[in-house]
Amino acid sequence: MMSVLFVLLAFLFCACSNSENLSVSGQGTTVEVSEDSLSGMFRIKAMGATAILGTNSENARVIEHPSMRVKFEYDYSLGVHEVTCGEFDSLMKPATGLALNCVQDSLPATNVTYYDAVLFANERSKAEGFDTAYTYTSASIDAEGHCTNLEGFAYHPEVNAYRLPTEAEWVLAATWNWNPQNGWTAENSDYKLHQVCGKVDPLAKLNELCDMAGNAMEWVNDWLGKFVDTTLSNYVGAPDGGALGQRIVKGGSYRNTLESMNLYSRGDVYTVTSSTRADYVGFRLAFGSI
Repeated sequence: MMSVLFVLLAFLFCACSNSENLSVSGQGTTVEVSEDSLSGMFRIKAMGATAILGTNSENARVIEHPSMRVKFEYDYSLGVHEVTCGEFDSLMKPATGLALNCVQDSLPATNVTYYDAVLFANERSKAEGFDTAYTYTSASIDAEGHCTNLEGFAYHPEVNAYRLPTEAEWVLAATWNWNPQNGWTAENSDYKLHQVCGKVDPLAKLNELCDMAGNAMEWVNDWLGKFVDTTLSNYVGAPDGGALGQRIVKGGSYRNTLESMNLYSRGDVYTVTSSTRADYVGFRLAFGSI
């Protein structure tokens, strides 16, 4: 019985290190955020910090219960803003042929599948001389050029590479400046995307992590699994997405009301799978081994 329990817990865990400057408190923990040597990234000094996933609120959905704590034993980097349409096209069009045909280069890259996002992460890793965090044996591409399946898909958290952030990494970073009142929401967006960082206070002493709340909802790396009332270290998500293969999106979008946005939400109004795409769902990159 003990050996079975150990195997189950092993699925829930996965560890590594390193970086300085602005101290911020959120959800009972403190992290430091500084500029990064990687273009367009901030360094999140997460070592020893704890992120709170889920909630015990009676108003939350079943998939958001109960509150679960995740302790970090490593640092990581996170994109200052969502990957833009221009960034996506400039890297993916020559590498794979997929282009979003941007209305404006500075808008978030949306209408992309989870697989499109991880392929972009792989392409940036290769472009900068890193190994890739994701491997696969073959790709299924639809008539519009989007990736709908990666056969033999595997994520390698131990690889120092670009990737999607884990849900825990996303939540920890979002506690830095979680401020939906200063985001593009249903109340002020005219129900359309806006350029990234369009709401940043020009008088701020440091750049902010832009659009964590609102504008485009964001893919994270994890499968949608159940929370447990405990503390885990270096959590990288559930081993699978259940019978439906569900994934997680965070942050809300320009279509969501201010009052509906919170740190613990982890889905949308429809079932989200790896091949799902919507014109209000994009992503930002993380970097680093776990």
